[in-house]
Amino acid sequence: LDKHEGRDHALDHLDAWDEGDLYRLISAFLGARFPIALALNKNDLPSSKKNCQDIIDRLPLHGAHTGTPMSAHREMNFVKNHIYSVLAPNATCLQSDNATAPRGVWDCLQSAIGLRQPVLVFPVSDMENFEPLPAMTELAINDPSLPNAGMIGCLLASGGSSPTLWNETTSTYQHCRNEKKQVLRDSLLLKPGSTVEDAFSTLKGLGVLCGEFVRAEAIGKMGEKPKLVKKDDKLGKHNRILKIMTTKRREWQKKG
Repeated sequence: LDKHEGRDHALDHLDAWDEGDLYRLISAFLGARFPIALALNKNDLPSSKKNCQDIIDRLPLHGAHTGTPMSAHREMNFVKNHIYSVLAPNATCLQSDNATAPRGVWDCLQSAIGLRQPVLVFPVSDMENFEPLPAMTELAINDPSLPNAGMIGCLLASGGSSPTLWNETTSTYQHCRNEKKQVLRDSLLLKPGSTVEDAFSTLKGLGVLCGEFVRAEAIGKMGEKPKLVKKDDKLGKHNRILKIMTTKRREWQKKG
C-alpha cells in the first residue's frame, strides 16, 4: 500500500504535466492493456549479448514486459535442415550444428502467452463421450494450414509431438478410430474475455457449425453435470467444455 500512497491525488496538478508525463501515462496504460513480449533478434552477433541483456534489465518499459534473445538465422536453418531431411533426404544440410533445436521462438511465444493467457475451449458433439464435432475432423486432416511431413519432423526434433490425426507410418492425416484419442480432441484458442457467442462465431466461420445459435451447455471438467450457458457468458476453466446447438444441421448430421 505504501507504494501507492498519494495515488488518489496523482492527477491534481495536470496543468504542471509536460509531454514526458503524458507519454509515460500512455505507456503505462498500453503496458497493462496490451502487454508486449520483445523478440530480441540477431543474438548470434558478438555485440548483441550485452545489448539484449541491457534491454531485459530495464523491463518493464514502454509496455514491454519480457524480452527473449534469439537468432532468426539459426532458427530457420534448423527448420530447413529438418524439412530437407524428410522431403529431400539426399540434399546437403545447410549447417552441421543444428542437431539441437534453438528455443528462442518457443520461449518468446511462451512468455507472450504468459502475459495474456488465452482461453482454451473444447467443442464437443455430446456430453457423454466428449467426441469431437464431425466437421472438425475435416479440418484436422484436410486443412491446408496443417504442418507437412517436413514440419512435423521439425516439431519432433524440437521435443514436440505430431498432430493427433497424423499417421507416422503412411505420413498422411487419417481418420482415427482410437476412442481415447477422440475424447476432447479439439480445442479453440480464444482471446481472454471471449464469450460463448465468440466460440459459436469461430466455429461457424470455420464451417463446423451452420444456422443460428439456439442454446449451449457447458462443464468445466469431465464428470460434472452439464449446465445451460448464455451467449454472453464469458468462457473460462469453469465452462471450457462446450456443446452448441443450432437451427441448422449439416448434411453429415442429417444422414446420421
